[in-house]
Amino acid sequence: MEARREGEFLYAGKTGRVSGLKAFRDGLVTVQDASAARAVELALLRPGMRVMDACAAPGGKSFLAAQIMDNTGSILSCDIYSSKLADISEGAERLGVKIVSVERRDASKPDAALNESFDAVLADVPCSGMGVIRKKPEIRFKSFDDIAGLPELQLAIADNLAAYVKKGGVLLYSTCTLIREENEGVVGAFLAAHGEFVKEEEETIWPFERGTDGFYICRLRKKI
Repeated sequence: MEARREGEFLYAGKTGRVSGLKAFRDGLVTVQDASAARAVELALLRPGMRVMDACAAPGGKSFLAAQIMDNTGSILSCDIYSSKLADISEGAERLGVKIVSVERRDASKPDAALNESFDAVLADVPCSGMGVIRKKPEIRFKSFDDIAGLPELQLAIADNLAAYVKKGGVLLYSTCTLIREENEGVVGAFLAAHGEFVKEEEETIWPFERGTDGFYICRLRKKI
């Protein structure tokens, strides 16, 4: 195996099937692109927080959040597809993560019972995936019709999740695309409709800069 370390990340090559590595089976490591991890880091999580990962599958952001939070507090990891929830539960068990619970939930559908319940909500929304073409080259064959409706869905998800954030809390919006209509366009429309939020920080990560996936990340803070 060829490897190099940068901070908490180990960039490995020639590993073969990662799930066959003893370190993986023993829960010492997990797989995540550095740009996806940056989306969690930018949420400024702390131990003891109550967090929602609204579009969680396959669970990497939830697992990193639990690590940052010292496995204290709680993380509700949700996905619209119940078949994907088992992967999150299995990953949490392998890694020794105790604070993650899973729930089938459509992030665009409101639930008043969750209003102002979370210190932070992670919203890595469905997107065109144009930032991960290096891993999924078939994405380049998507038509404009395939992706034209995505900003509407993304905004609906952000609109809904805004209600779940406590005053003073964070809504972390992210995508693995580089299309402005899905990124800055959605955030602009969201802020125009939600005067209770302010934009604190945003980043666009280009694949050629760091050798990672392309990502857009924006931290939105709910006013006290």
